[in-house]
Formats: sequence, structure tokens, C-alpha cells
Amino acid sequence: MSSAGADVRGLTEQLVEIARRDDVEALAGLLTRVVGPHGDRLFEPVLAELVASVVRALRRNADDREPGGTYTADLVDAADNDVDIDEVDPALRAVLRAVLAQLNDETDDARFQLSLVSADPDPLARLDALWHALLWVSVLDDTSAGRATDPD
Repeated sequence: MSSAGADVRGLTEQLVEIARRDDVEALAGLLTRVVGPHGDRLFEPVLAELVASVVRALRRNADDREPGGTYTADLVDAADNDVDIDEVDPALRAVLRAVLAQLNDETDDARFQLSLVSADPDPLARLDALWHALLWVSVLDDTSAGRATDPD
């Protein structure tokens, strides 16, 4: 792995760890570094690493997929009502599509979706996309840890 790749992986792991500790001040500093005006070269690789972590966790938690099967997602809101994909903010929608593309071994599409997020001119949209990917990693890792300790 290149030193740049190791730096991105280390930064991503640091983001996940700080988010788990609820250290808002440290997390704000790192998120500013990644999403801020000088974070252009960090944003997409960090987001890609988070998406890869989400995919690894989903694969760990999923039942075996039938050969030739396809991963899909059902979107619901906090009240368990269905949400149409077009109602989701574009940057967040692209992250979700990148996760699904990677799950379905469509790496070119995943890269394209991540490039859409990176190209979004709104830093708050990029921040929201990164934040959701970070939350997904944290929640899925907690789910995996719960399964590992559950004797059933």
C-alpha cells in the first residue's frame, strides 16, 4: 500500500474511532480537514474508504447471497415509512448507490457515484454524505460486534 493510501486509511480509522468516542471537538477538526477548502485531495479517498468499510460490514452481516443475486436497499424514514430514492439528497443518494454498486461488484459505477459526491459544490452536502457513511460504519461495526458476542 502506498504511503498516501496508508494515510487515508489511518485518517479514516481515526474518524471512526473519534466518532465512536463522541469527541465532537476532535471530530469537527478532522471533518474540517477532509471537507474543508483544502481537503479536496482527501475527501474522495476517505469517503471511498468509508464506503468500503460499509460494504465489508454488510457482507459480514449478510446471509449468503444467491449466485447471480443482486443487493438492493429499501429506504425508510424514522417512522418506518417508505422513502423514494429521489427524495434523498443527491450527495447522500450517490453514497448509497456507491455502496450498492460495490456490493454488486460494479466498481466503475461505485467510483462514478463517489466522484459525483466529490464534485458537489455544496460543502454541507459533502459533509452530510461523509457523516452518514461514518455513521453507517459505526452502526454496522456495532452490529457485527453484537453478533460476535451473541451465542445464538
